[in-house]
Amino acid sequence: MNAFKAIRTRLGALLSKRKLDSEMCEEMRLHIELRTQANIEAGMNPETARSSALQQFGWTESIKEVCRDQRGIVWLEQLLQDVRFGTRQLRKNPGFASVAILTLALGIGANAAIFSVFNAVLLRPMPYPDSDRLVAVCETNPHLGLDHYVTSMGAYFDWRERTSVFQELAGATVLGQTPIRGRNGTGLINVAAVSANFFPLLGIQPLLGRPFLGEEETPEHGNAVLLSEGLWRSRFGANPDILNQAIELYTAS
Repeated sequence: MNAFKAIRTRLGALLSKRKLDSEMCEEMRLHIELRTQANIEAGMNPETARSSALQQFGWTESIKEVCRDQRGIVWLEQLLQDVRFGTRQLRKNPGFASVAILTLALGIGANAAIFSVFNAVLLRPMPYPDSDRLVAVCETNPHLGLDHYVTSMGAYFDWRERTSVFQELAGATVLGQTPIRGRNGTGLINVAAVSANFFPLLGIQPLLGRPFLGEEETPEHGNAVLLSEGLWRSRFGANPDILNQAIELYTAS
């Protein structure tokens, strides 16, 4: 509550700056006049009495600055002065103003885009349980100049059987785009092959049906598919009877 009152007081002082400055100047003038009169009554001539009163009172401009500092709004006044000065300069040179505004807009847009990516990739946690414990495992081959390339599924199965570093290890391979036939016709979709534990590792459960079984990782039983919700709605009309139905996937020619 005290902080809110202080902010309100400072804003009020800023809005009433001219009135407060006028009252401050009048108060200092009265102090100087009273000291001058006291010096005259002490036997000084008027000119010497006023000069002495000014010396005793101090430099008026310095006192004004101290009073403004106590209001706590000097930085805001300086900011407003800089804005007014910059506005006047831009009005005098419209060409420069256009270039400056365009440059500023491009800079703000670029910074906003970079921050959005930085925030999504590094700052905002991924929407999975224990996302801070998720890591991506890749291979390197300095002799071939390969750095962080995706391993083969054979190597993945070998890692999963032999390593004890990870609590769980899942694999995924993006296969690219494949034609598919649905109720809205044929179209291209993105397809990936994943291990049976891929979705459980990420804490994802299907809206309908079940996740993959362990035996479905083998080629002879690898005909089960899971549809994304977007594909289920756009291509199959969110039909709940899609379970256990055959879906036609085509080999792109």
